[in-house]
Amino acid sequence: MKAIFAIVDYSLGDKLDSVFTKENIPFKIITHGYGSAESELLELLGFGENKKLVMISMVQDEHIPKLYRRLDRDMNLSKAGTGIAFSIPLKSISAAITKMCNFDTTEHPNCTHHIQVKEKEMNSEPQFELIITIVKRGYFNVVKEAARSSGARGGTLIHGLGIGGEGAAKLLGISIQPEKDIILIVVHSEDKQAIMKKIIEEAGILKESRGICFSLPVDSAFGMAEKIVNEEE
Repeated sequence: MKAIFAIVDYSLGDKLDSVFTKENIPFKIITHGYGSAESELLELLGFGENKKLVMISMVQDEHIPKLYRRLDRDMNLSKAGTGIAFSIPLKSISAAITKMCNFDTTEHPNCTHHIQVKEKEMNSEPQFELIITIVKRGYFNVVKEAARSSGARGGTLIHGLGIGGEGAAKLLGISIQPEKDIILIVVHSEDKQAIMKKIIEEAGILKESRGICFSLPVDSAFGMAEKIVNEEE
């Protein structure tokens, strides 16, 4: 089972939802975002300062190539500037989601809350990674410029709310700010370290932005200028 992220221009939201519906994917989280790439860099996540639709779902491994083909056929997602979809491996998910996604839970008869999903061996190191940066609201441009100066070609901004108690505030020496900017950036694996280092230097926990930054492996992607699909067709 993989987490699937799809990010497209906001005007294509209905088409994206239709694709997921046609592929019988019942579990979808939809939110809004904003692209950060310059107009001449229609690559990776985001393609201009315009509104995006971000859809997150769970899909069985073997279904991903079919979903990518449907996205290309119905939305021409392989065309630069249309959007991007990528998958991230999961190690554990709730039993309710597995039932919704028709995942076989017969080998986990005692599962009540969570089940462990065996992680598929990757043939090689991931070629792309997803960098996730969370900062105080209003510091998106600081992260954007730091990432761009280190080679990132674009990103997508979504808004969120932070939660934390007094213990967390004392531990970090900061006040917990409820409104957050969450920036998603897909980068080449070899560029990840330099980009994250620059983001932390400019917008880390010790800066006014109070940011944190981490990355996740992207094991397949579709709709990028350099199309990478690590799933078997």
